[in-house]
Amino acid sequence: MAMNVARLERAGRSLLTLNRDREFRQLERMLALEPADRVLDIGSGDGFWTAAFARGTASVAGLEPDARMLHYARAFHSRPNIGYVRGFSEVLPFADCAFDKVVSISCLEHFSDPARALVEMARVLRPGGRLALSVDSLLEENSPSRFREWHRRRHYVTRYFTSDELDQLLRSAGFCPEPERTVHLFRSRFAGRVREAYVRHPRPLLPLFPVLYGAVRLADRSVNNTHGQIIIATATRSTSPAAASIRNT
Repeated sequence: MAMNVARLERAGRSLLTLNRDREFRQLERMLALEPADRVLDIGSGDGFWTAAFARGTASVAGLEPDARMLHYARAFHSRPNIGYVRGFSEVLPFADCAFDKVVSISCLEHFSDPARALVEMARVLRPGGRLALSVDSLLEENSPSRFREWHRRRHYVTRYFTSDELDQLLRSAGFCPEPERTVHLFRSRFAGRVREAYVRHPRPLLPLFPVLYGAVRLADRSVNNTHGQIIIATATRSTSPAAASIRNT
Protein backbone atom coordinates (compact mmCIF):
# COMPACT_ATOMS: atom_id res chain seq x y z
CA MET A 1 0.00 0.00 0.00
CA ALA A 2 2.75 2.44 0.95
CA MET A 3 4.57 1.81 -2.33
CA ASN A 4 1.37 2.38 -4.32
CA VAL A 5 0.79 5.68 -2.54
CA ALA A 6 4.39 6.71 -3.19
CA ARG A 7 4.06 5.78 -6.85
CA LEU A 8 0.91 7.89 -7.22
CA GLU A 9 2.56 10.80 -5.44
CA ARG A 10 5.60 10.66 -7.71
CA ALA A 11 3.42 10.45 -10.83
CA GLY A 12 1.47 13.48 -9.66
CA ARG A 13 4.69 15.45 -9.23
CA SER A 14 5.61 14.64 -12.83
CA LEU A 15 2.22 15.27 -14.41
CA LEU A 16 0.68 18.11 -12.43
CA THR A 17 3.09 20.78 -13.64
CA LEU A 18 2.57 23.62 -16.07
CA ASN A 19 5.59 22.70 -18.16
CA ARG A 20 7.14 19.26 -17.78
CA ASP A 21 4.96 17.45 -20.31
CA ARG A 22 5.61 20.24 -22.83
CA GLU A 23 9.34 19.98 -22.22
CA PHE A 24 9.18 16.23 -22.81
CA ARG A 25 7.31 16.56 -26.10
CA GLN A 26 9.70 19.20 -27.44
CA LEU A 27 12.77 17.22 -26.36
CA GLU A 28 11.40 14.02 -27.86
CA ARG A 29 10.75 15.85 -31.13
CA MET A 30 14.26 17.31 -31.17
CA LEU A 31 15.89 13.97 -30.43
CA ALA A 32 14.04 12.18 -33.26
CA LEU A 33 14.46 8.88 -31.42
CA GLU A 34 14.97 5.73 -33.48
CA PRO A 35 14.64 2.03 -32.53
CA ALA A 36 18.40 1.43 -32.50
CA ASP A 37 19.27 4.49 -30.40
CA ARG A 38 21.31 4.26 -27.20
CA VAL A 39 20.10 7.15 -25.04
CA LEU A 40 21.48 8.81 -21.92
CA ASP A 41 19.07 10.71 -19.67
CA ILE A 42 21.08 12.99 -17.39
CA GLY A 43 19.29 13.84 -14.17
CA SER A 44 16.74 11.06 -14.53
CA GLY A 45 15.14 11.65 -11.12
CA ASP A 46 12.41 9.13 -10.28
CA GLY A 47 12.51 7.69 -13.81
CA PHE A 48 9.04 8.82 -14.94
CA TRP A 49 10.25 10.62 -18.06
CA THR A 50 13.18 8.22 -18.54
CA ALA A 51 10.68 5.40 -19.05
CA ALA A 52 8.85 7.55 -21.57
CA PHE A 53 12.06 8.10 -23.55
CA ALA A 54 12.69 4.34 -23.43
CA ARG A 55 9.61 3.53 -25.49
CA GLY A 56 10.78 2.46 -28.91
CA THR A 57 14.54 2.81 -28.31
CA ALA A 58 17.19 0.14 -27.89
CA SER A 59 18.39 1.25 -24.47
CA VAL A 60 18.33 4.15 -22.03
CA ALA A 61 20.74 4.88 -19.20
CA GLY A 62 19.34 7.11 -16.47
CA LEU A 63 22.00 9.02 -14.54
CA GLU A 64 21.00 10.37 -11.13
CA PRO A 65 23.09 11.46 -8.11
CA ASP A 66 20.29 11.14 -5.52
CA ALA A 67 20.01 7.65 -4.00
CA ARG A 68 16.37 8.18 -3.00
CA MET A 69 15.38 9.12 -6.55
CA LEU A 70 17.23 6.08 -7.88
CA HIS A 71 15.24 3.91 -5.49
CA TYR A 72 11.98 5.32 -6.85
CA ALA A 73 13.16 4.90 -10.45
CA ARG A 74 14.11 1.26 -9.98
CA ALA A 75 10.92 0.51 -8.04
CA PHE A 76 8.42 2.34 -10.26
CA HIS A 77 9.92 2.69 -13.74
CA SER A 78 12.09 -0.33 -14.36
CA ARG A 79 12.16 -1.73 -17.90
CA PRO A 80 14.39 -4.33 -19.57
CA ASN A 81 15.99 -1.63 -21.73
CA ILE A 82 16.63 0.88 -18.90
CA GLY A 83 19.62 0.93 -16.59
CA TYR A 84 19.72 3.44 -13.73
CA VAL A 85 23.17 4.56 -12.61
CA ARG A 86 24.26 6.76 -9.73
CA GLY A 87 26.72 9.43 -10.81
CA PHE A 88 27.43 13.07 -11.57
CA SER A 89 27.29 14.83 -14.90
CA GLU A 90 30.73 16.42 -14.52
CA VAL A 91 32.35 12.96 -14.50
CA LEU A 92 30.10 10.67 -16.51
CA PRO A 93 30.74 6.96 -15.81
CA PHE A 94 30.48 5.97 -19.46
CA ALA A 95 32.90 5.33 -22.31
CA ASP A 96 33.59 7.75 -25.14
CA CYS A 97 30.96 7.68 -27.91
CA ALA A 98 28.72 5.34 -25.88
CA PHE A 99 25.43 7.01 -26.87
CA ASP A 100 23.54 8.15 -29.95
CA LYS A 101 21.38 10.69 -28.07
CA VAL A 102 21.70 12.58 -24.77
CA VAL A 103 18.81 14.33 -23.06
CA SER A 104 18.47 16.35 -19.87
CA ILE A 105 15.34 17.96 -18.43
CA SER A 106 15.96 21.14 -16.43
CA CYS A 107 19.16 19.94 -14.77
CA LEU A 108 22.07 21.97 -16.19
CA GLU A 109 21.25 24.98 -14.01
CA HIS A 110 21.77 22.85 -10.88
CA PHE A 111 25.23 21.48 -11.75
CA SER A 112 28.31 22.67 -9.90
CA ASP A 113 30.19 22.99 -13.23
CA PRO A 114 27.77 23.25 -16.18
CA ALA A 115 30.56 23.86 -18.71
CA ARG A 116 32.36 20.69 -17.64
CA ALA A 117 29.10 18.73 -17.72
CA LEU A 118 28.53 19.75 -21.35
CA VAL A 119 32.06 18.67 -22.28
CA GLU A 120 31.30 15.29 -20.73
CA MET A 121 28.04 15.05 -22.66
CA ALA A 122 29.95 15.67 -25.87
CA ARG A 123 32.51 13.03 -24.93
CA VAL A 124 29.97 10.24 -24.47
CA LEU A 125 28.06 11.11 -27.66
CA ARG A 126 29.09 9.50 -30.91
CA PRO A 127 30.23 11.89 -33.68
CA GLY A 128 27.10 13.55 -35.03
CA GLY A 129 25.06 12.38 -32.04
CA ARG A 130 22.30 14.67 -30.81
CA LEU A 131 21.83 16.48 -27.51
CA ALA A 132 18.50 18.00 -26.39
CA LEU A 133 18.08 19.74 -23.07
CA SER A 134 15.90 22.20 -21.20
CA VAL A 135 17.07 24.74 -18.63
CA ASP A 136 15.46 27.26 -16.30
CA SER A 137 16.05 30.82 -17.42
CA LEU A 138 14.81 33.21 -14.74
CA LEU A 139 16.06 36.67 -15.67
CA GLU A 140 15.41 40.27 -14.69
CA GLU A 141 13.28 40.72 -17.80
CA ASN A 142 10.95 37.78 -17.15
CA SER A 143 10.65 37.36 -13.37
CA PRO A 144 10.77 39.48 -10.21
CA SER A 145 13.87 39.28 -8.03
CA ARG A 146 11.95 37.82 -5.06
CA PHE A 147 10.82 34.86 -7.16
CA ARG A 148 14.28 34.31 -8.63
CA GLU A 149 15.87 34.24 -5.18
CA TRP A 150 13.19 31.94 -3.79
CA HIS A 151 13.52 29.61 -6.77
CA ARG A 152 17.33 29.62 -6.56
CA ARG A 153 17.31 28.66 -2.87
CA ARG A 154 14.40 26.23 -3.08
CA HIS A 155 15.80 24.29 -6.04
CA TYR A 156 19.55 24.72 -5.47
CA VAL A 157 20.18 26.59 -8.72
CA THR A 158 23.80 27.51 -9.42
CA ARG A 159 23.18 29.55 -12.56
CA TYR A 160 20.39 30.74 -14.85
CA PHE A 161 21.10 30.83 -18.59
CA THR A 162 19.98 33.02 -21.45
CA SER A 163 19.58 31.49 -24.90
CA ASP A 164 22.79 33.18 -26.07
CA GLU A 165 24.76 32.00 -23.05
CA LEU A 166 23.60 28.43 -23.51
CA ASP A 167 24.48 28.58 -27.21
CA GLN A 168 28.01 29.76 -26.38
CA LEU A 169 28.49 27.05 -23.74
CA LEU A 170 27.41 24.39 -26.20
CA ARG A 171 29.85 25.65 -28.84
CA SER A 172 32.69 25.76 -26.32
CA ALA A 173 31.98 22.15 -25.33
CA GLY A 174 32.25 20.91 -28.92
CA PHE A 175 28.62 21.01 -30.02
CA CYS A 176 26.99 22.52 -33.09
CA PRO A 177 23.90 24.28 -31.67
CA GLU A 178 20.76 24.85 -33.72
CA PRO A 179 19.43 28.11 -32.22
CA GLU A 180 16.69 28.35 -34.84
CA ARG A 181 15.06 25.34 -33.17
CA THR A 182 15.24 26.73 -29.61
CA VAL A 183 11.84 26.83 -27.89
CA HIS A 184 10.81 29.23 -25.11
CA LEU A 185 8.17 28.33 -22.52
CA PHE A 186 6.46 30.96 -20.35
CA ARG A 187 7.41 33.52 -22.94
CA SER A 188 4.69 35.99 -21.97
CA ARG A 189 4.67 37.97 -18.75
CA PHE A 190 1.21 36.61 -17.95
CA ALA A 191 2.35 32.98 -18.30
CA GLY A 192 5.38 33.73 -16.15
CA ARG A 193 3.24 35.17 -13.35
CA VAL A 194 0.91 32.17 -13.43
CA ARG A 195 3.89 29.85 -13.14
CA GLU A 196 5.34 31.82 -10.24
CA ALA A 197 2.08 31.58 -8.32
CA TYR A 198 1.63 27.87 -8.99
CA VAL A 199 5.14 26.72 -8.12
CA ARG A 200 5.13 28.70 -4.89
CA HIS A 201 1.62 27.63 -3.82
CA PRO A 202 0.90 24.30 -5.54
CA ARG A 203 -1.43 22.79 -2.94
CA PRO A 204 -3.98 25.61 -2.63
CA LEU A 205 -3.91 26.18 -6.41
CA LEU A 206 -4.14 22.50 -7.38
CA PRO A 207 -7.95 22.60 -7.87
CA LEU A 208 -7.35 25.32 -10.47
CA PHE A 209 -4.69 23.32 -12.31
CA PRO A 210 -6.73 22.65 -15.50
CA VAL A 211 -7.61 26.33 -15.81
CA LEU A 212 -4.06 27.51 -15.12
CA TYR A 213 -2.58 24.96 -17.52
CA GLY A 214 -4.93 26.01 -20.28
CA ALA A 215 -4.28 29.70 -19.65
CA VAL A 216 -0.51 29.23 -19.84
CA ARG A 217 -0.75 27.21 -23.06
CA LEU A 218 -2.98 29.83 -24.65
CA ALA A 219 -0.71 32.68 -23.54
CA ASP A 220 2.40 30.97 -24.88
CA ARG A 221 0.73 30.42 -28.26
CA SER A 222 -0.57 33.95 -28.64
CA VAL A 223 1.97 36.23 -26.91
CA ASN A 224 5.74 36.45 -27.13
CA ASN A 225 6.89 39.51 -25.22
CA THR A 226 9.76 38.25 -23.09
CA HIS A 227 12.58 35.71 -22.89
CA GLY A 228 11.10 32.38 -21.80
CA GLN A 229 11.48 31.25 -18.20
CA ILE A 230 12.38 27.83 -19.62
CA ILE A 231 14.37 27.30 -22.80
CA ILE A 232 14.67 24.04 -24.73
CA ALA A 233 17.61 23.65 -27.09
CA THR A 234 19.25 21.06 -29.29
CA ALA A 235 22.69 20.52 -30.82
CA THR A 236 24.80 17.84 -32.46
CA ARG A 237 28.25 16.76 -31.43
CA SER A 238 30.83 18.28 -33.71
CA THR A 239 33.10 15.93 -35.63
CA SER A 240 35.91 18.45 -36.15
CA PRO A 241 39.44 17.92 -34.72
CA ALA A 242 39.18 21.29 -32.96
CA ALA A 243 36.17 20.11 -30.98
CA ALA A 244 38.00 16.96 -29.94
CA SER A 245 40.86 19.05 -28.54
CA ILE A 246 38.36 21.13 -26.50
CA ARG A 247 36.91 17.99 -24.92
CA ASN A 248 40.34 16.69 -23.98
CA THR A 249 41.48 19.83 -22.16
